Amino acid sequence: MIRYDAIRLAGYTPAPDADWTVSYYTLVFPQPHRERLLDLYRRGLKRPDDCLGVPVGRLNSLIQALAPEVVSVAKWLDVSRDEPWLYARRPVPEDVFSTLIHTWVRDLRPEPEHREAVREALRELRLGELRWEQRDIPMLSRTSTPGGTAEPDGRLYQLLPDALADLVLGLEPFSYAGGTLRFRGVARRPSDRGAELLSWPPDRHEDRDGRTWWFSALLTVTLQSVPFSSEPRVHLRCGVRRWATRTGPSGLYLPHRRAASVYLLADAPWIADSPESWASPRFSVGRLRYDRELRARRWEAGGPDGMLSRLRLRQSLPLPHDLISRPADWLTGTGGVTAAVVHSAPMGSHGVKAGLMPGDRVPLTEWFEGALPEGLTRAPDPIRADRYLKRRPGGRRESGGETLAPELRKAIAQRQEMAELLEGEALRVEFLWLTEPIRDAGIQALATLLGLTGEPERKPAGEATAPGGETLSWWTPELAVELRLTRIGGLADSLALSTENIWRTSALHTAIAGRREQVVKQLPDAAANGRVSLALVEIHHQGAYVPRSADPKFSLRLGFRDAGRVTQFVVKPRRVTGKPSDVEKARARKLEACWTDGFRQLGHRPVPDHGLGPAIPADIQYTGLWLVKRRRDGPTRQADLVPIAIRVRPGEPVPERITGWDIRTGEWVPYPALLIRLAESAELPTAEDLEGDSLEEDTEHTEGAEGTDGPEPGRSWDSRTEQHRRVVADAVQEILFNLRDRPTLLLVHAQNARRLWPWLQNGHIRPDMIQLHGRQAQRLVIQGPGLRLVRVRDHTGTETPQWWGRAERPADDSGEKERFGIATGLWKPPGTNQRNRVFSSTSEKAGPGTSLSVMASRWAFRPYTKDGKTGFTIDTDKPAWNPGLLEITVAGCRPDDDPELWAALTHRLRQSPGRAPLLALPLPLHLARKAAEYVLPTTQDQLAEPDEDDGAVQLCFDLGVIDP
Repeated sequence: MIRYDAIRLAGYTPAPDADWTVSYYTLVFPQPHRERLLDLYRRGLKRPDDCLGVPVGRLNSLIQALAPEVVSVAKWLDVSRDEPWLYARRPVPEDVFSTLIHTWVRDLRPEPEHREAVREALRELRLGELRWEQRDIPMLSRTSTPGGTAEPDGRLYQLLPDALADLVLGLEPFSYAGGTLRFRGVARRPSDRGAELLSWPPDRHEDRDGRTWWFSALLTVTLQSVPFSSEPRVHLRCGVRRWATRTGPSGLYLPHRRAASVYLLADAPWIADSPESWASPRFSVGRLRYDRELRARRWEAGGPDGMLSRLRLRQSLPLPHDLISRPADWLTGTGGVTAAVVHSAPMGSHGVKAGLMPGDRVPLTEWFEGALPEGLTRAPDPIRADRYLKRRPGGRRESGGETLAPELRKAIAQRQEMAELLEGEALRVEFLWLTEPIRDAGIQALATLLGLTGEPERKPAGEATAPGGETLSWWTPELAVELRLTRIGGLADSLALSTENIWRTSALHTAIAGRREQVVKQLPDAAANGRVSLALVEIHHQGAYVPRSADPKFSLRLGFRDAGRVTQFVVKPRRVTGKPSDVEKARARKLEACWTDGFRQLGHRPVPDHGLGPAIPADIQYTGLWLVKRRRDGPTRQADLVPIAIRVRPGEPVPERITGWDIRTGEWVPYPALLIRLAESAELPTAEDLEGDSLEEDTEHTEGAEGTDGPEPGRSWDSRTEQHRRVVADAVQEILFNLRDRPTLLLVHAQNARRLWPWLQNGHIRPDMIQLHGRQAQRLVIQGPGLRLVRVRDHTGTETPQWWGRAERPADDSGEKERFGIATGLWKPPGTNQRNRVFSSTSEKAGPGTSLSVMASRWAFRPYTKDGKTGFTIDTDKPAWNPGLLEITVAGCRPDDDPELWAALTHRLRQSPGRAPLLALPLPLHLARKAAEYVLPTTQDQLAEPDEDDGAVQLCFDLGVIDP
């Protein structure tokens, strides 16, 4: 196995004195224009004086669809700032711009009572007098925060990637063995962050059944900052964009609540045909949404009263019904327009799998680097930070006597810890099953995990606790185990929602309440001593529940909670593929994973041995903070923000080892008790909530992204946000006070917490300080003499770069000059001193991509050798799951501490004893994030398909698709 002593990042930093200037045409609205627009928008608002800006989000969407060359850098038009928000590489024709602005102004106040005010505003604005002005934009300008972090000019988060994308489009096409890829730009909104390049025409893949699938290469460029670094960093993400062409009786399946993105190319300008107009080589992007009144799909901003309906387009957008019915035809162009619908996971499976392995990513990245301007260079390759990690963590060794096999020793340890957790009581678990193969696999998986040998004692139906059930019992020297088996029956059926009630939230809540009552009636009473028990529950796959809101999973979770149970769900397969032996092995592995995660909910979770010796205090405790932001109040009328804190004390007895903070009572409670209490404040979904995710697959969720966290002028910043921030500050203060009794490592997640704890943003964070909202910044030691604070950040929004292991080939080796692959380890920038605060944590391949070669390619055939046979293969239909890079920032420690030690501890906390892949997050954060499942409605335990870059696979519970 190759050892990589360095990794390479798809990240680029400017030289200290580098200068790169790009010319853009900009448009500034004069102060009177901005004030007039604000006056118009304020009409009809309940608190008009609280509004200080005009929202331009809908205009941005219109521009993205019809004027893709224009770059918008703002979501609100700030009346107090005389700055442009629209940029273009050449002036936009007056007729095009005037048409768009007129349409948007009418949309600001579309109500009939405001029509005269709109007409008056348009007369006063005199849009024809506005002129585009050419300006030179310094692309590498930035300032420095008090914490020493580079802070780029806010507009550069859009403009720099856009300018860099233009340079890439000037390169020769990307060549690979067997063909070339030509790229086009894609229109973006400020919320999309960065620039996007797409290979076109799309590639095609024919599967074993003769069905054709279409896909393109995708390059995403973003500008990022790094804590305490004086230089910003550009990130490149290489991936795949898959196109939806699989139709059913009603065409493409598009979930009702989810907007489907459509990429559009036109042979002529969309709006005008004047000599100044041109057909953009960039893709426009439109979105199809379900209109409940029309009971049909329509273009976003369309419909009877939408902006698109007021425009006279020279090139008409495809009719939604026609596009959904014939998506493959539109891929090759119809009537001068090409349209491609983005595939997303709720649409079902796709013949082309997600992601790219290094075999594709490395050549694409090196091709991209040919466009870098002078002064922008690849970030130095991080090297191993292994001063503390050279010694592997060790387990307990047998002191003498018979040497036990590792599997048996592990099973005995599991039983001993479970017995300690249950304080001598038997382990009583339930399995409510749908199908016999999964039932049998579940029984065997439980026996395997706990080392239960021999036939269990079986109680026939008449002697079981409930008619039709069966109880299996095992006895070992350490632990007695009882497994109650019951057919789940109608509990797994769709919720009782009639066609006319699909969209009625009250009907959904009634159906949820009814299913909860059914669960309580069917289950035996909870334990008299109040001990929480575990139920494994098999349900149908998502496609069996129509509409999606009829999925009973969330109601079952609440019902089992009412009956004193935590739940782990198993998904009945839609189909089973592969060799029978492979199916059986995969099913066994996944049922073992189900039981393992179920035990986690009972509070049984092995804590990694850090193996760092006496440098770490013996009585150390770890705490992970996770903020659950609910969209609306639940039936308990609790605040719609739930801070979750999990405390792990590795040296404590099992019952006290993992506890959670109960924000209502102000005490640490056992982990399963916390889950039950969290479910009390669970958010009941609306009828729309379970119809799919609210975000498109092709759009990163960037709420609270770096560079966008400040107040937006159009919002009254608002009492709700301010209230939430104060709630978080009070909760963190109370938690920290209750952690002062011993040394503590506090772990927080940047993307999860920084919006409501602003000090965690790169622009505010300072070494060895802490600031709670509304309070003065203070030295961290004041909050606790043994307190250390670590902030982690994952790849969401491409905030951490793609990466691969890199090693030079031996001099006598033929072929390429260097090797690349996937490496596990902790990394730091080369040449840094011992006060470096920022590290990178990486893991090996995991999940469906474990066996895939790092040289796998979506486009090119590659040689392979397997079982003594050689040949060529292509990996278009294989999932490529790359471990994401986790950034570890040691934000606060003691003056005599070595930050690398605490980064090493955080990295070690990603280890999962008995499981090879690292956790996506350190254990305390992992446990806190999993606890959020008891607060928010969800319809699945597993990802339908892996993200292209992900941390290690946690668990996969859909038992249907088995890779041969």
